[in-house]
Amino acid sequence: MSFKVAHTFLACGVLLAACTMGTNSPATAPSTISSVASTSTMGTTSTVLPDWTTTTVDRLTEIAAIFEDLERRRLQAIFDQDEEAFRAVFANKEYEEESMVGMDLVSVDDAQQVQVIVLQIIHDGPRCLAFEAEVDLGRAVTDGQAHRTEHVIEFVGDAWGISWAGRGWTCEGPHPLSP
Repeated sequence: MSFKVAHTFLACGVLLAACTMGTNSPATAPSTISSVASTSTMGTTSTVLPDWTTTTVDRLTEIAAIFEDLERRRLQAIFDQDEEAFRAVFANKEYEEESMVGMDLVSVDDAQQVQVIVLQIIHDGPRCLAFEAEVDLGRAVTDGQAHRTEHVIEFVGDAWGISWAGRGWTCEGPHPLSP
């Protein structure tokens, strides 16, 4: 008797597991995500991994995983009061400096509890992503709640970093805080 079982793993959990989670490591998306098909026939199993890349994956989920990783690292740095780790999640020096007040104003309970849902992609470029997201800090931050806003992340050097939050800039033209 032959059984065919196909599993598709496109859930955010798989994406997050593939993202870099270390304090000083760059946020990265997995280089490839595959649909795994397994065939089991009387004790033998073979696995076929199609050559699917992230371009065929739900892009909203992929961007959410990258940004959620950055947010968790940012909140963990606040919890640890680690200024170097906090600065490491930013792609833009001017926005990084403006964000430093968060080190003293935010009380983090559990950085791993942040949840991100990307609602709309505004700009999708190879080095700059602008998107509208709902970020739920309800269980991550004391007095935290869910909020919806636009975010921009940029690929600088070899890593994604937070570059802007709020309306008014979506990768087009100079950064609003540029000198």
